[in-house]
Amino acid sequence: MTQPHVFVAMADLLHLQCDAWLLPTDSNIRIREYWREAHPDLQRKAEHSCGDGFRTGQVLAEAIRGWDLPSPLPILTAVPDDNQWSPEVVAERLEAFVQAALGARHTPSASRPYPLLALPFFGTEGGGAGTHLGAALRAILSSVRALAARYEVDLVLVLRDRAAFSLAQKLRRDVWSNCSWPSLGENGHEKAKALGGQARKGHLVPFLGAGVSVSAGAPTWKELLDRLRLGIEIQEAQVSALDTLSPLDQAGVLEQLYADQHGSRDAFGSAVAEAVDLPRYGLAPCLLASLPSAGAITLNYDRLFEMACADAQRPRTVMPESVPAVGNSWLLKLHGSASQPESIVLTRDDYLGYSSNRDALSALVKAHLLTHHLLFVGFGLADDHFHEIVHDVRRALPSGGKGKQKMGTVLSLFEEPLQRLVWSGKLDILPMSEVAPTSQLSTEDKTAMVAEAGRRLEIFLDMLAAYATDNHSYLLAPNYDAGLDDEEAELRKQLLALSAQERSPSVAEVWDVIDKALDDLGFSRS
Repeated sequence: MTQPHVFVAMADLLHLQCDAWLLPTDSNIRIREYWREAHPDLQRKAEHSCGDGFRTGQVLAEAIRGWDLPSPLPILTAVPDDNQWSPEVVAERLEAFVQAALGARHTPSASRPYPLLALPFFGTEGGGAGTHLGAALRAILSSVRALAARYEVDLVLVLRDRAAFSLAQKLRRDVWSNCSWPSLGENGHEKAKALGGQARKGHLVPFLGAGVSVSAGAPTWKELLDRLRLGIEIQEAQVSALDTLSPLDQAGVLEQLYADQHGSRDAFGSAVAEAVDLPRYGLAPCLLASLPSAGAITLNYDRLFEMACADAQRPRTVMPESVPAVGNSWLLKLHGSASQPESIVLTRDDYLGYSSNRDALSALVKAHLLTHHLLFVGFGLADDHFHEIVHDVRRALPSGGKGKQKMGTVLSLFEEPLQRLVWSGKLDILPMSEVAPTSQLSTEDKTAMVAEAGRRLEIFLDMLAAYATDNHSYLLAPNYDAGLDDEEAELRKQLLALSAQERSPSVAEVWDVIDKALDDLGFSRS
């Protein structure tokens, strides 16, 4: 098993699927309005959960009691409120959070080898860290790396500020690169850096399959069909006959039964939408959402990736629901969307009708493929849908394709030698595990292997996202100077001096260009 890991994400903590999360407060149990969105009665629950020890400062973290919701468990954590934001104080609070989270966690998750605990950039609003954000971020990153290893947990630092995100990624790349992604090995490091470089240039196009949404609880194809059976009355003999059919034909039968029993085929589409429409995304869509790509493509019906993109401050226009404006980022949903149940492609008739007039790779996408590299994530190499998509992509390219250049990279869970032969020369295949499950293994062992490979994929995406980050707004952002090295501090000093220079009207246009560059580097005019 790979060792515990620290992830960094640009996301909304309340939308992230995890086991528990750090809820910042103080000894008076003051909770910001934003965090109350986690539960309408959160303030009362928090006050009920905190004993005298928390209120006097002897206890630094308490789990919310009686949290019987399926959502992640909040851990009340007292942040420094006296401007004493030393590394020791930060480490003390974070360790209390981890201990309280593990103490309150009763049932281990089958989907992850380690518990996943999430924390915000806490203390930045009234908690003492707001005047020295760079130092606070360094302290948090340094502490969580040690805590992850000591307590055998995965931690994810969830950021909402682009300056903080860019500085965190810079520190992990440049200062702690040797210990930030040790699980990946030399080949994994090289591949993540190379793909990150392509993404930074805007040349990478994520292509998402069903596996991307599984960590958030999205159903597999079989699980989806099983759930759809619950919405209709079906006889035992029909169940046995249904099990002998292909998934596409099972879906067709279920659609007809929904139409017969509910009076409309629309009921089937609505049932599919309800089954996949989840409130929280997992790490994979969250990490992919931070990549600076103009376009992305998915076969998934759910809305997790577009939600994650909006939270990462990279919103996307969803096609074909809408037509993106010039310059806007887009997401092409080839098999429909939960937001438009009638668009969902699931039955054999859907696929035949879809294939007969397939214009999936529109002019916009085709033009993209000529100069971009596809990153396939969440697909099985033997998946018929995957074969169809790659065929479409190859057909969209000019005769001769891209010459000797492979048209994309597949991040697969396991090494599949025969599939590698099939795709040789067409795709670069990067397995997360060299050993695939065998039929002799128990279901429990197979599940554990898939969970470990899926987690390794998340670690790879975490490194890819770090090397894809193309933002440097921490350099001139207020209160981040303590996070800079000596050369950056000197450059910051010179740029701030430049911004203060007297300006002549004769060179106003030049100053407009300089001002834009200063803004991109985080300069504040307030």
